[in-house]
Amino acid sequence: MKNLYLILIGLFATSCATINSVIEGGKDIAMTTVDTTVKTAGNLSSAALQDVSGIVTTVTETYEGVIDTVVENIDEQTDELQDKPKDK
Repeated sequence: MKNLYLILIGLFATSCATINSVIEGGKDIAMTTVDTTVKTAGNLSSAALQDVSGIVTTVTETYEGVIDTVVENIDEQTDELQDKPKDK
């Protein structure tokens, strides 16, 4: 009987260490997964914002050119329509 108790205590101690190892391993896997996911999401967000920023800059520069051209054409046309001073 005494030997049976020693065997059970040995098995219990071994199983506790095994369970602890499994729990620690699970925590490591979970933390690594969360860390990798957050880093990846952050990198994707940063890249997307840079792309959107580039697109907005390009569109802004294009519209600036269009607006400048329209303003110049309107100015020329209004100059043509204005009364010119007559020579005396």
